[in-house]
Amino acid sequence: MTAYVITAGSCRDYPSSTSVAGVPPTPRLLTTSLVVLVAFLAGCRGEESPPGADAPSPTTPPPTTVSVDATSTELARRPHILVLTATGTAKIDKFTYVLDGNTTEGRVTRLPWRQSVDVPADGRRHEWSLTVEYRQGSVELAGILNGQVLTDSRGYSTGTGTASISGSVLG
Repeated sequence: MTAYVITAGSCRDYPSSTSVAGVPPTPRLLTTSLVVLVAFLAGCRGEESPPGADAPSPTTPPPTTVSVDATSTELARRPHILVLTATGTAKIDKFTYVLDGNTTEGRVTRLPWRQSVDVPADGRRHEWSLTVEYRQGSVELAGILNGQVLTDSRGYSTGTGTASISGSVLG
């Protein structure tokens, strides 16, 4: 039997009684060592990695600065929604609502009554009002901007009456 000691850079053969197949012990050691080394390195890889796993990972580009024109963002803003409502038991003879001087009138209407008006989102102040002429009963008016009640008013009459609400909003 042959015993081998492997040290850094050398392989020493300690004599044994015979060699195998006429190959001296030192070359046999080198061949065996090479086979073991290849098997070891192949085993270190572990499981096969998915295709492209060895590819370098993409780098994240640096953040970019975007310049936005204030005029274009102003135009892109959606208008505010002003909802005018009238509820109650009265009969409506006439209603009038005004936004920035533009008047809309209507005649005999049953309650409940509701009107949505677009208010430009332009950063300017917009004046609005609602006036209702009614008879025999109660009426409640409300002005609601983007879901928030701005103002409301109630009235009651056994004859005829007028109820109004008004305000201003920043567009």
